[in-house]
Amino acid sequence: MDMHHVTHSKFSVNEGRRVVRRTFHAEIQFRKGVKRALVKVLDISQLGARIAGVFLVHAEEHFYITLPGLAPIEARVAWVSEFEFGCEFIQPLSPVILEALISRC
Repeated sequence: MDMHHVTHSKFSVNEGRRVVRRTFHAEIQFRKGVKRALVKVLDISQLGARIAGVFLVHAEEHFYITLPGLAPIEARVAWVSEFEFGCEFIQPLSPVILEALISRC
C-alpha cells in the first residue's frame, strides 16, 4: 500500500485538520477584554471550534468563550471569514468533556 496515498486520503477526509470536527450547535458567551457577545458554535473538536457571529475578530487575537457547563476557556483566532471564525483552544478539551458537551446539545 502506498503510504503517500494513505496520508493524502486521511487529509481529504478531515479537510487537512489534525482532528475531526463534530457538529455542535450552542449559543455561548464570547468575551474579549471588556467586550462581550453571544455567538453560535457550529462545530467543535478537542482542539478548537468554528464560531458564527457578528463580532469583529482578527487572526491571532486571544479571547474567552464559555461552553455549556464549563468555566471560561481561553482560545485564539485561527482564521476569519465574513461572519465566521475558527479558534484554537489554548488547552485542548479532554475527550470526556467533548463527548459530554456534544451529548448535551
